[in-house]
Amino acid sequence: MRTTSRQLVAVAVVATALLWTTLGVPSASADSIGFDIGFPNAALAPFPSPYAHVDVNRTSTTTAIITFTGLTTGGFTYSFGAAQAIDINVNATTFTVGVPIGGSLGAPSPGNVSSFGAFNVTLDNSDGFNDRFSTVNFGITDTSGTWASASDVLLANSDGFRAAAHIFVTAASCGSEACVTGFAGDGGLNATPEPATLLLVASSLLGLGFTGRKKLFRTAPESATR
Repeated sequence: MRTTSRQLVAVAVVATALLWTTLGVPSASADSIGFDIGFPNAALAPFPSPYAHVDVNRTSTTTAIITFTGLTTGGFTYSFGAAQAIDINVNATTFTVGVPIGGSLGAPSPGNVSSFGAFNVTLDNSDGFNDRFSTVNFGITDTSGTWASASDVLLANSDGFRAAAHIFVTAASCGSEACVTGFAGDGGLNATPEPATLLLVASSLLGLGFTGRKKLFRTAPESATR
């Protein structure tokens, strides 16, 4: 029984240590989330998702860096371009948008994006297939309040989308042109777990290990008399 109790504690301790090693100690002022853009409009529906990934890195209570990365799924490569190439809905009454790094993106403006509703930031790229790009990042600053975590930086619009993009689909079978272009959004609001959530799970495992250990120790004298 002692061996079993030690194994429970060891598993919990190892799980906690691995999570701390992988994630590091989360900063009080910097954290991040990531989610996929995988809900297509009619034009993209025949092609497998996800199409892109969005990272939100909160660098302070009022600043964050947004990164869009095109993905390759099922033999198709997805990139961004044309009008409303990059779209987000910022959770702030007033805010500023920094100069994007990647793509030839113009000044931000609000806009309605395909079937995904209204966003308070849309960024147009210079039109044309040859001007497509696969990644871009830019900063945003909340000038009306603060964000408690990375999850607070973007807010779902009235249609349930935090981000969207205009996607170019390419593949060897399509030659030197795009197979098709279309729009996609995130929709599901399934952000990757924050470090604090994962550490809470690890702490629960650790607590379970100690609970099992106490229970086994309480029953050990009774078993020994049999």
